[in-house]
Amino acid sequence: MTEKLTFPSEDWIKDYCSKLSSSAEYNRLGKGWQDPIQFKIIDLESVKVSLDFKSFVLEVKDGRCEGYRLVKDDSDSAPFVLSSSYSDWRRTLEGKVNPTQAMLSGSLKVKGNVMLLMKYAAAATEMVKVAGKIETEFIV
Repeated sequence: MTEKLTFPSEDWIKDYCSKLSSSAEYNRLGKGWQDPIQFKIIDLESVKVSLDFKSFVLEVKDGRCEGYRLVKDDSDSAPFVLSSSYSDWRRTLEGKVNPTQAMLSGSLKVKGNVMLLMKYAAAATEMVKVAGKIETEFIV
């Protein structure tokens, strides 16, 4: 059995980036995308985990993840910033909520060009499917 990776941890983020790059479907659907995406957990202080970062940025481009950055402060460090509570991220990553539905309902807040993001809705859905392939341990 594969070891479960804690969300969010640097090992989980690294595995996610690797799986995105090796996903033929994400490679196809994300073709043309040019901007990094920052992922924030808005209630990270209430989650019982000790991290040395507050959010992370995936350097996604043309259907591949070229790397990641850990953000140690509250700044917005990418053209697109997705923010949600830990429990809503969990529901999204487990596939219980479609990312487009989460944006429209307000449980997933978006900063950046929403119209461009909607153009790549299928790629966003595939990103969630890829995340679902990671053996993940959720804290709460």
